[in-house]
Amino acid sequence: MRIIMSIVLAFIAMLAPAQEVKMKPLAPIEVEVSYELDQLCDYSQQVGESDWREKSTLLLEIGKGMVHSYVVEEHHKLIDQFVMQRSKNRWRVTLFNVHALVGETFMAYPKVGELTQVVNLDAAGVFQYVEDIPDFKWKILSKSKVIMGYNCQCATTTFRGRDYEAWFTADIPLSCGPWKFHGLPGLILEVADVKNEFHFTVNGISQIKGEKNIEMFDEKIRSIKRSRALKMETLLHKNHGAYAADYGINYRLGDGMENEEQPYYPIELE
Repeated sequence: MRIIMSIVLAFIAMLAPAQEVKMKPLAPIEVEVSYELDQLCDYSQQVGESDWREKSTLLLEIGKGMVHSYVVEEHHKLIDQFVMQRSKNRWRVTLFNVHALVGETFMAYPKVGELTQVVNLDAAGVFQYVEDIPDFKWKILSKSKVIMGYNCQCATTTFRGRDYEAWFTADIPLSCGPWKFHGLPGLILEVADVKNEFHFTVNGISQIKGEKNIEMFDEKIRSIKRSRALKMETLLHKNHGAYAADYGINYRLGDGMENEEQPYYPIELE
């Protein structure tokens, strides 16, 4: 049996000296929401499981006029990328990702009505794109349930190739949610696409007291168009050996495995 760990080991970067990544404060955090993200992994055929999933933690930081959403594990890998990019003699890759990345989303940044998305494109490095904040066409339904003691109502929408069902609570009148989700008359506590390939479930809500800010990387980040970023992510999964070779990384996994096209489940399909 081919084991996915061989892919991980093949992409382990050379160790780099620990360095501090610069951050810049953008806005004070008032509310912090934690979600469990349960998502389908891309390399199920390599481990012999058709429904191979992975859980991670997504944090939603709600500040004054700004919202920041990010997966904690992805955030750490972004920091590793910035550190390695400073050394010309080291690989610019940390660990090969076994599932599609969500990226870091800064709503109302650099200005009201826009969002900035920071994406990790492995060997290619770290990029960002700016787009208008999407207008979600929500349909609020009569279904209700209780989540973490909050009365919630159901809403559905279609966004970039996926159909979603969300549960929001008017008890917390914040029109926010994980990733790019927003626009409902209350905080989104749970949201999943109908295929259940991405499932966000709240597991903590905290009022923030004291000095804690939404922070942006104060590092050189190259700009990219959203369409180009999605295309690069797709190419990475179609032939990750050739993709890495384009950036000076040569490796072999045996049996031509590094050039095999893999299933890919991005959160945005279009």
